[in-house]
Amino acid sequence: MELDSSWYLILFIASIIGGLVGSLSGGAGMVTMPLLLLSGISPLQALATNKLQACVGSLTSATRYYQSGLVDLKQSRALIAISVVFASLGALSVQFVSLDFLAKALPFVMIGLGTYFLLSPNINNEDRAHSSEPHLYGSCALASVYGGFMGVGIGSFILAILVAVAGYGLSKALAHSRWIVFSINLSSTAFFLLGGQILWILGTIMCVGQMIGASLGAKLAIKHGSKIIRPAVIVLCFAISTQLLINEFF
Repeated sequence: MELDSSWYLILFIASIIGGLVGSLSGGAGMVTMPLLLLSGISPLQALATNKLQACVGSLTSATRYYQSGLVDLKQSRALIAISVVFASLGALSVQFVSLDFLAKALPFVMIGLGTYFLLSPNINNEDRAHSSEPHLYGSCALASVYGGFMGVGIGSFILAILVAVAGYGLSKALAHSRWIVFSINLSSTAFFLLGGQILWILGTIMCVGQMIGASLGAKLAIKHGSKIIRPAVIVLCFAISTQLLINEFF
C-alpha cells in the first residue's frame, strides 16, 4: 500500500526517539511499533520493518558502547551465540504460535521488572559475583525466543538478566545487552527479509532516525552511567506495562 508522505516524517521522528530510548533502557519498539500499526500497513509488515530499524539502532548503540571500552565481547560471545539461535526459533514460531496469553501476561512482567529496578538496593555500576552459567544461559535463551517473535521490551529483559543473574554493574550490563539485542534483531530480521515483508523505503528512513537517536542515547549513558540508565529503565517498564494493559484489557 502507498503511505501518505506525512507518515514518513512521523515515523522518522519516532525512530529518533525510539533509538534514544532503546540505547538507554531498551524498548525502542514501544515508540515505533504502535505508530507503524496506525499508519495502516499490515501487522507483519509493521513487525518486519520495525525489526529492521531496531537492528540498525541496536548496532549503533552497541558500537558506541564498544568504542567507549564498556564491552569485552569475549565475555558475551556465548550469550550472543545463544541469542542468535533462539531468536531464530522465535522468528519462525511467530507464524504458528498464539500470542494471546503472552500479550496479557506481559504487562505484569514489565511491572515486575520496573519494580525490581526501582526497589533493588544493589543496582549500580559495581559488578557483583556471577551466578552459575546454566541459569544465565537458560534465561538468555528464553528471552531470545521472546525477542524473536514479539520483542516488546526485549532490551529491558536482557538488561535485567545481566544485572540480576550475571551480576553486571548497570553501565556494563547496558553495554553488553545492546550486543545481545542486536543479535536477536539481526536473526529475526533475516527471517523477515526472506519472507519479503520489509518496506525498504520506510525502513531505510527509520534506520537513519535510529542511528541519530541511538548515538545520542549511548552518549548520555556513557557520560552519566546509572544516574540516567536506572530512571530510564524504570520509566520505560511502567510505560510499556501501562500501554499494554490499555491495549489488552481496556
